[in-house]
Amino acid sequence: MKNIKYYGLICFFIIISLVPINISATENNFGEVVERAKKSVVLLSMNPSDNPETNPNSSGLCSGVVIDDIGHVLTNFHCVYKQNFIKLYYYDENDWADYDVNVIGLDPLADLAVLQVLGKEEPIPYLKFAENSDNITLGTDVFALGHPMGMAWSLTKGIISSNERYARHPFIKALQTDSAINKGNSGGPLLNMKGEIVGINALIVSRISENAGIGLAIRGDIVKKSVSSMLSTGRVDRPAIGIMIMELVNENTRKKISKEFPKLKENYIPNTYGIFVRSDKNPKGIKKFDTIIAINDVMTNGQVQFSDEISKYDVEEIITLTVIRKRRYLKVDIPLKVFPVDADAMYSAIRRPTLPIIPENK
Repeated sequence: MKNIKYYGLICFFIIISLVPINISATENNFGEVVERAKKSVVLLSMNPSDNPETNPNSSGLCSGVVIDDIGHVLTNFHCVYKQNFIKLYYYDENDWADYDVNVIGLDPLADLAVLQVLGKEEPIPYLKFAENSDNITLGTDVFALGHPMGMAWSLTKGIISSNERYARHPFIKALQTDSAINKGNSGGPLLNMKGEIVGINALIVSRISENAGIGLAIRGDIVKKSVSSMLSTGRVDRPAIGIMIMELVNENTRKKISKEFPKLKENYIPNTYGIFVRSDKNPKGIKKFDTIIAINDVMTNGQVQFSDEISKYDVEEIITLTVIRKRRYLKVDIPLKVFPVDADAMYSAIRRPTLPIIPENK
């Protein structure tokens, strides 16, 4: 009996002594992941003037990430929009040079841009995209790398709060995270614990223009498609029907339509979910006051579902819409157009993150 107790105590102390070792190993592994990732994150300094010294108050900074073995850098569109001076810096103690870049790809709707770095001959480590970013589970641990408020190569950690958000348009799916995102994080990666890209940080939702625990990153699967198109053609064309719409979801929206269009008979407004056409000029086959309820026989009950279904097709492809027109069901064939994006309207009012003011030593 004494021997059993003796061996039991030995096993207990062995187990207890091993626990800190396992925890320490996990911490060390994460530290290694972070250090590897930092080498792929770049700092961008921008100014709308060719010479920033003539307009120093307009200088700003953003983040970016190396995404392939060629050294292409991905960042936000709003970081390079109307910027005539862009310098890039690497996280490398042996390389203090600043590099010029060429903007070779633009996707204003997704707020993405691809840069080509000039003069960098040495290979730079790059980060891969996670395979499951479109199905990433809520509560997944993530971390962001970037330069918030000018604090270069800072790390913040959090979780995925939602994987069903969108940024600026339902085409652009986004991840919501409580990882602290601030001005200067724009264009930097949101990473899983393996150091794989799950999103590109782009927006914060806050009443004070600072982190409030709601950050949005363009979801990795959307980013990958955008990057592929930008590297191929320099742009991203998405499909559109070419109509102005209003989501028909409840009695309040029907009342709103009746108030906006008083000459429209109320019984011509369907008592159903759908997409109400409000534009005067429409493609052949579509008329004002039509209600679209399906695309290629797939029912669409709202704007997000409508956009999701259209996004499955290519520009110039012909789709069949099921519409309700004056209480009649009709099918109409429509060729898809290029979705128009007015970058000036979307970004002209955006203030870029300014460089931090460092007080002079007295």
